[in-house]
Amino acid sequence: MSAQDRDERALITRRAALLGLTAGSAMLSMTALARADDEWAKLVAAARKEGRVVLYSAFVGLAAHKDLKKDFESAYGITVDILEARASEVRERIRIEQAAGRNAADVSENGRTTTTLQIKEDHVFEPHGPLPSLGHLKPEFPSDGIRLPVFAIVYGILANTTLVKPADEPKSWLDLTDPRWKGKILSDDLRTLGGGGVLFSVLQDHFGREFHEKLAKQELKFSREIPANERRIARGELPLYIPDSLTSLLELKGLPVKFIAPMEGLPYIGYDLALLKNAQHPNAARLLMEHYLGKQIQQNFARLGLLPTTTDALTDVDPAVAEIEKSKLLGTTDPERMNEMLALAQQIYR
Repeated sequence: MSAQDRDERALITRRAALLGLTAGSAMLSMTALARADDEWAKLVAAARKEGRVVLYSAFVGLAAHKDLKKDFESAYGITVDILEARASEVRERIRIEQAAGRNAADVSENGRTTTTLQIKEDHVFEPHGPLPSLGHLKPEFPSDGIRLPVFAIVYGILANTTLVKPADEPKSWLDLTDPRWKGKILSDDLRTLGGGGVLFSVLQDHFGREFHEKLAKQELKFSREIPANERRIARGELPLYIPDSLTSLLELKGLPVKFIAPMEGLPYIGYDLALLKNAQHPNAARLLMEHYLGKQIQQNFARLGLLPTTTDALTDVDPAVAEIEKSKLLGTTDPERMNEMLALAQQIYR
């Protein structure tokens, strides 16, 4: 046999081995997928036997809850009970129930800051385990195994279009310090938890204390009556309101207002689901968490002006809302530094 024949035979052997490995890998992958599908089918069956799941939510009045309940119950025949309360009330109720060993809730829905504190201080959650749609999460909204990001609230600037001409619109968050806006900015309280606290923290991280000291000289008019604040801008009492949630855009449609996304991006606060320890309906709880990541509920969030956390292409969303949802994200709060940030805000905005 010539050297050339030996080389060709060796090449054929290597290729055959490679094809064998590739085929073997494919078979293993298919086997793993089949096993995962089988395990999930067992979970769905167990969830149906449980027949009920209880959600404690810190998003009071979320319209998507009604559709979520209807769709989930229709799809699986599992009753969804939803209790809505303020973030601090939800946290305290869960803490007391867990301490007493009388767990009513199966799943918590709360902002990232509160959920993080519950993990660190209250120790009331456990890992949610594998979910089929985890691979659909956006890179900026990963799950850490306990916190499951399901939507985010994004914040921009609300302007009265009669009082603020296009050429004068703030293009940057830095433009808020322009002398023309002195005494003309209505604001959620930057010294407290909520949208105002999120805005203070994110802008502090990006622009520093000097920016806030300049903004404080603009004589901001603080008010915590958020829906009323938006209406005041629509009536023309003041030209600008900060920070405004994108969720207001549809409610204010037809009024002389515009939601502005500054060029640096939008501050945001993410909302997470988390599985309670010793949940009475653990399988139904995990099934509900998976349902939140489904295209239908994510699309419902998008329609409301909430930012979806999955990469699925969504349709039937108001074009103005959909365009803003493509905006760059500027940042969010750091739960570990929230008290520090609130103290600094109280010092600057006296």
